[in-house]
Amino acid sequence: MKSKKILLAAAVIYFGISDAQQSQYFTQKENYRFNLAENLYQTKIYNASQYEYARQYFYNQNLSRSKKEAAQFFDNVIGVILQKNHAEEGLTAFIKEYPNSAYFAQANLPLADYYLAKKDFDKALETLKKVNQYQLSKEENTQYILKLGYAKFMTGDSKGAIDALEEAYKSADQSQKGEIAYMLGHLYYSNRQNDKAFQYFDSIKDQDKFSKLVRPYYVQMYYNDKNYDKAISEGNALLNENISESYKAEVHKIIGESYFMKNDYNSAYPHLKDYLNVQQNPSENDLYEIGFVAAQLKKYDEAVSYYNQIINSNSALAQNAYYQLGNAYLAVDKKQEALSAFRSSYQMDYDAKVKKLAHEQYAKLSYDIGNPFESPSGVIQSYINENQNGANASEMRSLLVKSYLYSGNYKETLNAIDRLQSSTPEINKVDQEVSYLLGTEEFNKGNYDEAEKYFLRSLAFNINKEFNSRALYWLAQVYYQKGNYPSAIVRYEKLVNETFPEKQQLPYDLGYAYFKSKKFDQAETYFKQYLTNPKPEFKNDAELRLADIHYANNDLNEAIAIYDKNQDATDYTVYQKAMALGFKGDTQAKITNLKNLLTKYPDSEYYDDAQYEIGTAYAAQDDFANSNDYFGKVIKTSSDKDLIANASIYRAQNYIDQNQNDKALSELKSLGEQYKNTAYAQKIVQAAKPLFTKNGDVSGYETFARNIGVNVDASEIDEINLSTGKQYFAKKDYKNAISYYEKYLTQNPTGEGLYQAKYELGESYYQTNNSTKALLVLQEVAGIQNDYQDDAQTRLAQIFIAQGNTTEAKKYLEGIRNSSDISVKNYANVELMKLYADEKNFSEAEKLANAVIGNSKNSAAVIETAKVIKARSLMNSGKDKDAQSAYTSLEKSSNTSVAAEAIYAKAFYQSKGKAFKSSNETIFKLANNYASEEYWGAKALVLMAKNYIGLKDNYQASYTCDQIIANYKDFPEIVAEAKEVKKQIKK
Repeated sequence: MKSKKILLAAAVIYFGISDAQQSQYFTQKENYRFNLAENLYQTKIYNASQYEYARQYFYNQNLSRSKKEAAQFFDNVIGVILQKNHAEEGLTAFIKEYPNSAYFAQANLPLADYYLAKKDFDKALETLKKVNQYQLSKEENTQYILKLGYAKFMTGDSKGAIDALEEAYKSADQSQKGEIAYMLGHLYYSNRQNDKAFQYFDSIKDQDKFSKLVRPYYVQMYYNDKNYDKAISEGNALLNENISESYKAEVHKIIGESYFMKNDYNSAYPHLKDYLNVQQNPSENDLYEIGFVAAQLKKYDEAVSYYNQIINSNSALAQNAYYQLGNAYLAVDKKQEALSAFRSSYQMDYDAKVKKLAHEQYAKLSYDIGNPFESPSGVIQSYINENQNGANASEMRSLLVKSYLYSGNYKETLNAIDRLQSSTPEINKVDQEVSYLLGTEEFNKGNYDEAEKYFLRSLAFNINKEFNSRALYWLAQVYYQKGNYPSAIVRYEKLVNETFPEKQQLPYDLGYAYFKSKKFDQAETYFKQYLTNPKPEFKNDAELRLADIHYANNDLNEAIAIYDKNQDATDYTVYQKAMALGFKGDTQAKITNLKNLLTKYPDSEYYDDAQYEIGTAYAAQDDFANSNDYFGKVIKTSSDKDLIANASIYRAQNYIDQNQNDKALSELKSLGEQYKNTAYAQKIVQAAKPLFTKNGDVSGYETFARNIGVNVDASEIDEINLSTGKQYFAKKDYKNAISYYEKYLTQNPTGEGLYQAKYELGESYYQTNNSTKALLVLQEVAGIQNDYQDDAQTRLAQIFIAQGNTTEAKKYLEGIRNSSDISVKNYANVELMKLYADEKNFSEAEKLANAVIGNSKNSAAVIETAKVIKARSLMNSGKDKDAQSAYTSLEKSSNTSVAAEAIYAKAFYQSKGKAFKSSNETIFKLANNYASEEYWGAKALVLMAKNYIGLKDNYQASYTCDQIIANYKDFPEIVAEAKEVKKQIKK
């Protein structure tokens, strides 16, 4: 243990003055006075000597040149010795006048005394070196050596000082030896030569003059020699003496450190505490030492307070301090704070052993409570990489496996596994399970290609049988969602004899897969099997699909029986039953059931279809008045453009059947203008054909057809081009479809199929990743009313969304917002909702979110997105209670992004309610379970920093801000916020 030395001033050297020896016999008066001046100088009676020298210099006219030089010289030298004003200037002037004067040699010793008194030790040493030692008496020589040793000591030449003083000690008389012994003892002590120091201090320790001076040396030297018992006893004895408070503090420190080295922390504590209490700026070593002792005595809060003061430092001591701070935090169950401390320690490289211990604790804590700064799995993996053969390697690998399974950061988990040099059965098991979990996560997000990749990876292992079955099941679900029903069926069928959690739903899934493949017999078998043990929430749907199968197979009675059983369930069953009755030929029953639907379900999405079907049913009964009445209602009230067009055309045909030909023709011409260049134009032409051909007016028919965009004389090549293009398009061979559509449109810029061809050409460009051409063609289709306008606008919106051009995307989405196609309308609502949310226009986003949530036919993922946006809107508008409720319902979402945001919101409202500790615990939960969601993790760290400010722990707040600024540069707005928070800490 390195200890601060007691700094003691070097001994003060006193130089005695000899008794003056004066000659009483001079023959001449002036000679007598000159010799008197000289004698006074030699005996150091300087004032009198200077007076006589000055008198001789100024008033003795018979003074020889050499004596005049001597008088001037000694007058100036004495002035310097006595430190009189301007004396040094006078001596300088003399040196210029007599540069080679022999008198300088006689002045060296007194000049040296002068420089020593002035503490100009360099000049003193320079002057002493000019002295001719052989011309000195024994006593003068001893004094000379003392002065030389002292000057060397003060100029840092410890060895030279010792040599000089050792020589002086040998020749000095007893009265001088004490001073020299004290100085030598101090010099040897300073050089840590304790045996020599003891030798000289022992010779004077009992002398009153030196006793108090040397005793502190004994305390320090006993400590330096590791004789801690002696240091303690001598120190305690010294404390009983009348010494200064600062002196006492130093002694307390040595006693405390001696007990410390003996591991007697109880005894060390009060002495170290007494020392620290009088230190205004304690050193890092002092703080570390008392912190360590406090921790050993289980005074953990006190230990934390000391360690916490050793911040913003980078040294071996700081590394140790951070490690001990972490241990102290653990002892008082402040695991979050301990995590930061251990991290700081292990990131330093001064002490490899401490680094390893801190890294281990940091890794274990990361697993235990989560880590908002970096991935727990990454921390553990890093530890394993650096300690491959450590005694605890097996334990840490076990932690790594667990962190892989429970961190929720599945992609990083697999990346880490891929980086391993070799695998083990345990790692393969993790690979299988994590790949499955990641597959389900991507599936729930709607990323089916990614989900497929991970399920296939999981299926490469068959260690956990249940996970293998579940991966196969969800792979089948992926193929079903992608419309690859044959591949889905193959996987589902493999699971028929297996046991796994989703097994109950397997017949239902198989029924749907066969239903979508139009293999109704197999679908029927599985739906019937499912209905023997259905889940309540799927029972009704399975029965209705079974009814739909009977309907499709023309087993109308069986279908009707099921519809009857379920007709109270939904408007759909009533509508389907009516249609089945119509196909059976029971037109009146069809009308009765459809009218029942209109009464019972006035808000049904089938309401307009029901009115239309009632119109067709009355027409089938030749009840044209009632038929036209219902067609008129459809035309007047429906928002479905298809129904309106078909009802209008059907009503005109009714006029023909009623022989109201003029009225029919007038109606058809009006419809022709209205639906010019649309698919309905063809229907209108076909409906009008009997009117023209009945009178033989072929030319009128052709003119009528041509005027509304129907070309009845299309050339054979045009038909081939168009037909071939459609065939390739239907087979999704878009590359070949493009060439045929381009040929067709080059030759037929107007006419039959123009907008279908343009739309399908644009769609083909889109499917072959040529968005530029797709935009040009689809914008033409979208800009004019035609049968493909909605489809074109929908695709244009998708392209602009993908390009990030939200302005153009919104224009087209607004265009299809009121589409008669429910799915198109819903798509517009969903995408507009997202765009308004991104623009922070929460009022509009919330309106659309409510519409999306209200549509039960939306997927769970879409509805969940709407709920998130609605929750944001509520938070933004200050409706905290509603926002908290909305976010709480999303905390267990299978979509990690949604769940992470919801948990962040929980932490936000806890912080807002000043529950800072609870908020931090929630943030650690977020970091532990949703490490892959870096954006919400970064935002949560900013919130954590604010929480620490609220908890008055500025160290943790500052540390957290530093981590955000260093590690989250991908989120500049969050880094900027962290910097602002840090400014608050500095205030």
